[in-house]
Amino acid sequence: MKFIKHDEFMKKIFSESPEIKELYEKEKLNYNISIQLKELRVKKRISQFELAKSVWMTQSVIARIESWNSNISMKTFWRILLWLWATIKIES
Repeated sequence: MKFIKHDEFMKKIFSESPEIKELYEKEKLNYNISIQLKELRVKKRISQFELAKSVWMTQSVIARIESWNSNISMKTFWRILLWLWATIKIES
């Protein structure tokens, strides 16, 4: 069995299927947003419950966003960022 590097494998998969590349890039972006939002909240020492209450959501919605179990709408995303008084870097 021959092993190949991850980058080479992904390049091969993406060249064979542009749809997979597009889905991968979208999910990578969603993942990065959820990680950064969680890091901001933890850095500011705010609980999920406190954040949720402040932005008119439930704690379970915040938990799903932070654990990447739910895509975040732009409206929700901006509401959270504005309340945290923060910016994040979004890149694909």
